[in-house]
Amino acid sequence: IICGHNIGEYAFIGAGAVVTRDVQPYSLVLGNPARHVGWMSEYGHRLHFDDAGVAVCPESKEKYRLEDDKVRKM
Repeated sequence: IICGHNIGEYAFIGAGAVVTRDVQPYSLVLGNPARHVGWMSEYGHRLHFDDAGVAVCPESKEKYRLEDDKVRKM
C-alpha cells in the first residue's frame, strides 16, 4: 500500500496487490496496480447485485445496495 491512501471499511486487498489509490468500503481489489474487481460483504463473501442494485450476504443474510458506484449496507 503506497503511503497516503485510505482503505475503506471491510475492503479486501488481494495478496500481492499494489494499492496506488484510495480503496472504497466493501471493495475487492487485485493486481499490480490494484484494480477494483468486485464487492465484498462484512462476512467476507463476494456480493452479486441484482438488477435493482441489491445483494444479500449468503452467511449473514444482510442486504447491501449499490448506488453511484458505492455500496451501503441496508
